[in-house]
Amino acid sequence: MATDTSGQQAVDFVWGNFPMQPNDDRAAAVTPANIGGSTGDYAWAATTRVAADRLDAALDNHANAEAGWSGFPAFTAGTGNYIITAVSGNGTTVTYTSQNSLAVGDSVNITGLSIGAYNLSAATVATANALSFTVTNAANGGAITGQYGKVQLTTALTAADGAGIGYINVPSVLGDTLAVALDELKDAGYEAANITTAAAATNAVSTITAVARTGTAATITSAGSGAKYPVGTKITVASLVAPNDVLNGTYTVTAVATNTVSYTTTTSGTLSTSGLSVAGLSGVAGTIKTQSTAAGAATIATTATITITPFAAVS
Repeated sequence: MATDTSGQQAVDFVWGNFPMQPNDDRAAAVTPANIGGSTGDYAWAATTRVAADRLDAALDNHANAEAGWSGFPAFTAGTGNYIITAVSGNGTTVTYTSQNSLAVGDSVNITGLSIGAYNLSAATVATANALSFTVTNAANGGAITGQYGKVQLTTALTAADGAGIGYINVPSVLGDTLAVALDELKDAGYEAANITTAAAATNAVSTITAVARTGTAATITSAGSGAKYPVGTKITVASLVAPNDVLNGTYTVTAVATNTVSYTTTTSGTLSTSGLSVAGLSGVAGTIKTQSTAAGAATIATTATITITPFAAVS
């Protein structure tokens, strides 16, 4: 099947039981025509053009489609994902009003409630029926109603599984090129107008003072490098000479400390060299260094905003 500019299926018309396909983002100028009107083709008396567009988070059914999409075909409905409409606590037990199918002993995450003490992680269900459930917890923030919180089994595959709520499952775009990051964020549910690209982050070459490798796991020591190159970002290591030249290349950061960054090499072998002074560590220009909302953040509305910051050109 044809795909659009971000790799999603380019869908013009669907007949029958087929999942909704949000955010077919082909440019309007290149949308294809339906082919028809030939002799004996009574169903298609004329050709038409179908405009490409993204879903509109201001419309309820569009917001629900975004929530239900959740990366289809990987999407699997979460059986333990229900809306909470009211809560009360007495200092021993917290009671949640929610139509649910939970069972005693289920481990759940509770998010989105206006009183933070009632938002719990890995809470164990103490009692449950079709209209409510309880957990044993000392939270006592009084009774609240008119809520739109969420309870979900901790075993759900993603934060959006089975939600039916207009929430964004925030992806990590660290290390992506700017174009890919924008596509990922829009496909996750962010509106284009709500994605801001900040001024590029300074990308001065850092001085490497030591290198080490055990197996394929390499570590570069450079003053302040842990903050300069966060986990998930892409770095370039250059100018190292034999035998350390095998560590040169472009990599994704897998771990950081104050003055170190680590990554995985395609070759293996033990290396350990200190006392270096090599100007050879930098971020990959144009790839994303930071995002203002962390990946996997819960209860992020489809109308939320996010800022991404790419690395500047190497200086």
